[in-house]
Amino acid sequence: MKRFLGIALVIVVVVGVWLVYTNTREVAAGLPEGITTAPVARASIDAIVTATGSLSPERTQALAFGTSGRVAEILVAEGQEVEAGQPLARLETADLELSLQQAQAALAVSEANLVRARQAPSPEEIASAEAAVVAAESSLAALRQGPSDIDKRLADLAVDQAKNTLYGAQGNRDSIAGNPAAGGGALATAEAQVLNAELGVIIAELNREQLLRGADASAIRNAESALAQARASLARLQALPSPEDIRVAEAQFQQSQVSVALAERRLADAVLTAPFAGEVASLALHVGDTVAPAAPVATLVDTTQYRLEMSVDETEIGRIAAGQVASVTLDAFPDVPLEGVVERIDLLGSSAQGIVNYTVTIALGPTDLALRPLMTAAIDLVVERKEDVIVVPNRALLRDAQGKYVEILEDGAIVRVDVTTGISNDVHTEILTGLETGAEVVVTRPRAGLLSGTGFGGF
Repeated sequence: MKRFLGIALVIVVVVGVWLVYTNTREVAAGLPEGITTAPVARASIDAIVTATGSLSPERTQALAFGTSGRVAEILVAEGQEVEAGQPLARLETADLELSLQQAQAALAVSEANLVRARQAPSPEEIASAEAAVVAAESSLAALRQGPSDIDKRLADLAVDQAKNTLYGAQGNRDSIAGNPAAGGGALATAEAQVLNAELGVIIAELNREQLLRGADASAIRNAESALAQARASLARLQALPSPEDIRVAEAQFQQSQVSVALAERRLADAVLTAPFAGEVASLALHVGDTVAPAAPVATLVDTTQYRLEMSVDETEIGRIAAGQVASVTLDAFPDVPLEGVVERIDLLGSSAQGIVNYTVTIALGPTDLALRPLMTAAIDLVVERKEDVIVVPNRALLRDAQGKYVEILEDGAIVRVDVTTGISNDVHTEILTGLETGAEVVVTRPRAGLLSGTGFGGF
């Protein structure tokens, strides 16, 4: 009994649905009730891939200082719009500024050395070096030649002069010693003068002896060495500016320039700046915080352009290409359709539970909507469009073990026609072979058996 009631309920529901359906369809003239047809026509058709995706901004970047230090100043707040290059925060920079000044001073010194290395010696410097060479040559020549007659005569006269001084001192001493009135102090002084005069004679005689003996080998070697040094100094001056000295000075100057550049960069790294225009999405900083280099402290989002990223199954990805047009509907703004264009298809897919998907990026056109990252969107992507082709409603297309077919009315009878199909969408399917325009395809008909006894059993 229950089974009978269930079957009856199903029959009532189906019949009710069928009656409502047939009452809402236009019945072709001369057709039994329940049979609807549609003409085979030519039209344009779009093949559409439907997917969901989420919005992502043009750029999102985590920001970090390039150096360590203590936060001295915060210049923006979360949610604030900033321009490219705008300072966002600063660290304490006293030590970095001193390092830069030190590097700049070293650069000035190396630059002065380079200027000096490139300069030729002055005429005065050359003349002085030449005079030193002449003097050294004269000294060496004199040593090698030995004493002249005049030098010998002068040495003899020096000995005679020293003896005369001694004789005078001795006479003075004897005079004082023979004078009873002279004191002991005067006599002592006179004795000292005699002794000094005797030493003077000895020295004069030794000088004459040395002069007569001539210069020894050691003195000549010293004079030769002095001459060589004087000539080398002159040669160095005459060879200036030296290419080697210039290269060394240039290298030192370049090294100093690099040191200044590094110091300037370290100072610049103490300022957190916006790499592009956008909105400060997050800012995890407080004055006095100590930060480490490359540690993210803020996030900047470029909200001027959004893109959609959708995941497409590997069975459909071959139909998608850059430049295809997409119709986009955001869940947040369901009544405002947007347009987009396929911009990029990722080469590498991702596999999850045996299903491979590829990310497709769609560039959105301009809009005044208040878009936000990660908003969800439904996407209808036109992957193929054909003009002036034969199409039939999808409801007219049937399939069995022999393949796809449609039913047409021919002399009041329903006839099966096998077809091959092309692209399709939610409404129509392209017919490649089997149909021509002018035919009427059956769209709906009563089910045989279920509605037997209603007058449609012949179909």
